[in-house]
Amino acid sequence: MSDTSTSKVLLALIAGVGLGSIIGAGAALLLSPNDGETNRKILNEKIQDLAEDIHDKTDHLLDDIKDEIGKMGKIEKEIEKEIEKEIEKKA
Repeated sequence: MSDTSTSKVLLALIAGVGLGSIIGAGAALLLSPNDGETNRKILNEKIQDLAEDIHDKTDHLLDDIKDEIGKMGKIEKEIEKEIEKEIEKKA
């Protein structure tokens, strides 16, 4: 499977899960035995929890990306040194 088709499948899966979540949440609100004010409070709490979770995960992801970029910089320097050594050998 190519990277492009894998990306498309993953994107479709994420979109499907997201759409299913939205539909499920809507149905739960419509069929809930609670009154509107209680539902709004519950929904607000869930949204705040979700926002905090997303914030934490994106912070963690950014830290991981920064670490990987740092590693790539070190590898780049090592490759440069190896190329310089090879050039010196041939000179």
